[in-house]
Amino acid sequence: MTPNQPSTENADVIVLGGGGAGLAAAVSAAARGMRTVLLEKCPQLGGTTRWSVGSIAAAGTRLQKRAGIQDNIDHFRVDMMGFVPEFAARDNPKLRYVLAAEAATTVEWLEEMGVVFSGPFPEPPNRVPRMHNAVPGSRMYVLKLTQAARRAGVDIRLQAEVHELLTNADGRVIGVEYTLDGVRRRLEASRGVILATGDFAGSKALRETHLHQAAATAIPVNPDNTGDGLQLAQRIGAALHNMDVVIGPQFRFPSAQHQGFIDRLPSWTWLARLGALFFEHAPKWMLKPLVTSLLVAHMSPTEKLYTQGAVLVDLDGARLATDQGASALSAAREASGYIVLDAKIAAQFNAYPWYISTAPGIAFAYFSDYQKGRPDLVHAAPGVRPLAAKLGMDADKLATSLKDLQQGQVFALGPVRAMLTITEGGLAVDEQCRVLRDDGQPLDGLYAVGGIGQGGMALKGHGLHLAWAMTSGRIAGELISRRMPPVDPFEPGQVAV
Repeated sequence: MTPNQPSTENADVIVLGGGGAGLAAAVSAAARGMRTVLLEKCPQLGGTTRWSVGSIAAAGTRLQKRAGIQDNIDHFRVDMMGFVPEFAARDNPKLRYVLAAEAATTVEWLEEMGVVFSGPFPEPPNRVPRMHNAVPGSRMYVLKLTQAARRAGVDIRLQAEVHELLTNADGRVIGVEYTLDGVRRRLEASRGVILATGDFAGSKALRETHLHQAAATAIPVNPDNTGDGLQLAQRIGAALHNMDVVIGPQFRFPSAQHQGFIDRLPSWTWLARLGALFFEHAPKWMLKPLVTSLLVAHMSPTEKLYTQGAVLVDLDGARLATDQGASALSAAREASGYIVLDAKIAAQFNAYPWYISTAPGIAFAYFSDYQKGRPDLVHAAPGVRPLAAKLGMDADKLATSLKDLQQGQVFALGPVRAMLTITEGGLAVDEQCRVLRDDGQPLDGLYAVGGIGQGGMALKGHGLHLAWAMTSGRIAGELISRRMPPVDPFEPGQVAV
């Protein structure tokens, strides 16, 4: 080794990315005796899973059976496509079958690690309740998987930037080159590499290359998902699939600067179990105070506001069209604006079915909930011009935009942003999560899970992205562990000892 060559280490399995999918893959591999190294470019674990609501959709679970719900994977497959019928011709039915067949096993696997679920809860077009919500929230996935990874001996290295996938003369992926603490290193893996680097919503260049304009200019929910794994794999011949498919952008409020009540709860398993019992048996009116912080922090404001007269304006006060959802907002300055409503509309959205946001099957958040729980998002003024002064807008422009609203007290909700939760396209993969080349053959030694490895599925609906992240990670970790490492053939006449 010369001074310019990186030092070389060895492992059985390398996982790139420390979100839910990567942690699941690392735990699954290490639990089967694999020397596993997880490389995460950020200073903390969690990835997009940290930003999720915490739901996993699954069919045939223990919680469903306990509730007397009869379900099967074929119904689950059909109902999943009900969320995205426009993508039926481009779907990956084999992977969707894997998700439908394996999600319940994943829920049970997570329960064994200490993740506690409440539910199941309904969400149409699911014909039966399938949403299983982690208690008290998505941070439990990260916590319990991290604890399981450390117990299994996973070597977790944070702020590790991967530059290259290493291949041998046969094209097999044998490791990576990466930088940690300013030192370039080489890490080889006898079984292979699992990519769990998320989607590409955080890459402006990739958004502009592959997505329609509204999605390309939207604000990514997770700016750290910059498509690193996609580009690494593409450089060694990996095929991309459905890169133009995206759901959104969607209206989202910025996260609260201070944690809500649920986020402040300790992550004790026994407390989570008590919370799950409460969620399952308490009347909904008792649940609402506990989940309001979730509703006003993570959920999109309903577009019913506009059908009832509320007006969407940009940061300068100009009125925006709402017939295309958040697309108009994505073209505005900073992809941000405000939802303006008068006192009559505000009063209307204080009772069912006129809610501002909802967690399906659990609770609803009304205008008064936002006033109490997110006062930073509610701006009140005695008239249009005082509101313009408060928000730093052009008063004449705002007055023109709001000419149809009643005079008197007005409210602005926001800022509201056009945000991109996740992109649906990624690497082409088979049912074993192996990355494929353009000719449909596997790239030996390379796997992809989670957002980067959706293989063409469009996963609209609460709990489907998280279900695939955890399920594909679990499966890939198991299958890569079964893969025999390459061995040198015996020379003629050689005897094995």
